[in-house]
Amino acid sequence: MLPPARGPRMTTPIPLDAIERLYKSATQKVWFRLIPVLMFAYVLNFLDRTNIALAKTRLDADLGISAAAFGFGAGLFFIAYCVLEIPSNLMLHKFGARRWISRIVISWGLISTLTLFVQGETSFYIMRFLLGVAEAGFYPGMLFYFTLWFAARDRAVAVGMLLVAPQIATVFGSPLGGAIMTLDGALGLYGWQWLLLLEGIPTILFGFFLWFYLPNGPKDARWLTEDEKEALLAKTTVVSEEKHSVRQALGSVFSSGVLLSIAVIYFVTQLCVYGITFFMPSIVEASGVSGTLAIGAISGLPAVGALIGVLIYPRLFRQYGNPIRFVAVAMVGAAISTFVAANSGHVVSLIALAVMQFFVTGTAPVLWSVAMSRISGVQSAAGLAMINSIGLLGGFFGPNLFGIAESRTGDPASAIALLTIAAIVALVIVVVLRQLLRRNPPVTTVAAVVAETSNTDATTATS
Repeated sequence: MLPPARGPRMTTPIPLDAIERLYKSATQKVWFRLIPVLMFAYVLNFLDRTNIALAKTRLDADLGISAAAFGFGAGLFFIAYCVLEIPSNLMLHKFGARRWISRIVISWGLISTLTLFVQGETSFYIMRFLLGVAEAGFYPGMLFYFTLWFAARDRAVAVGMLLVAPQIATVFGSPLGGAIMTLDGALGLYGWQWLLLLEGIPTILFGFFLWFYLPNGPKDARWLTEDEKEALLAKTTVVSEEKHSVRQALGSVFSSGVLLSIAVIYFVTQLCVYGITFFMPSIVEASGVSGTLAIGAISGLPAVGALIGVLIYPRLFRQYGNPIRFVAVAMVGAAISTFVAANSGHVVSLIALAVMQFFVTGTAPVLWSVAMSRISGVQSAAGLAMINSIGLLGGFFGPNLFGIAESRTGDPASAIALLTIAAIVALVIVVVLRQLLRRNPPVTTVAAVVAETSNTDATTATS
């Protein structure tokens, strides 16, 4: 048997190869049993969050919701989401992942479905705000959940796989949504109402499935052996983890220069992602493309770059390390690609936006990995939610920025040039983060102590 999870109680050195072997065996099961389920949940999450983008022009025609009102309503989701992120993640830490994640999925599926009853701008604002309330804490909750199952070196790749989900939702969800909207007029419903109905109900059903399927952590996983559970705990549990009250945890994360710097960089990535995501169908339509199916299919193309990014970038990071270098390269790439997109024809602009998505989405797992390696316990729940809250304000300002720009210029792509400036600002913050990381080393896990003890014993034996 392996040592208990708390490092200070270990009295007998345990062979490191035993921990590594059992950890590898356990994580293979995690990849098979948990990751596909969580990815599917995130696919549904992204579909229900962003499918309204396909309905933008129809909402204007059917209900009189203008571009500026649409952008404001889309952004209201993120205000509610951001305000409630931290409380939601603290509740997950208290009540467990199974109950809380399931509750989130069921409630957002219900609100998304009920959005089909909106009658104008005011009801649209209310339902988008309520959707943010329902979804709050889902993504940072899954990030916190990952800290229970993966060692620090594997978290960037795990988060990268999770981020495959929204790219799948965009690449395949856009044409799927376009096809659903061709039901316009069937049974007296608009096409966008069918879209919300047919993508909302499966989410509710899946939420009930999660209630019975998800374990709260390794200790509750019936598909792991006892040795595998202890190996996971050894690789993920922090030695002599300091117990924080909620107030102390909040104080520590909001005063952390590392976490705040990561949050600002993440804000820029989300500004880019959601500004483009919500207005890509309008940009495509303004280029002369017609038909909901064609617009939906082309709108999903930039997400191919994001898909490649989340698959490749975290793996390169795991192999070569040096997070600052990877984040800096990503911000330079984002600045260049958005500049090209703002000053080129339609085809080149589309390709450049895919390149931008490669960099800004691909670097997100690296940022999360760095944050996860410096916090634990309730501090981790609060810190990850804080970063996501600040970052997702980009989800509010991005659609608003594009909506205001389109209202003033008549061109939905007119705000792309501003993303170049945002990426340059993020690059400056990367320089600050580099200095902060030097003064704030990662936390130490039980397995790291075992490795250090083994190395010390080996040195002593040969001397």
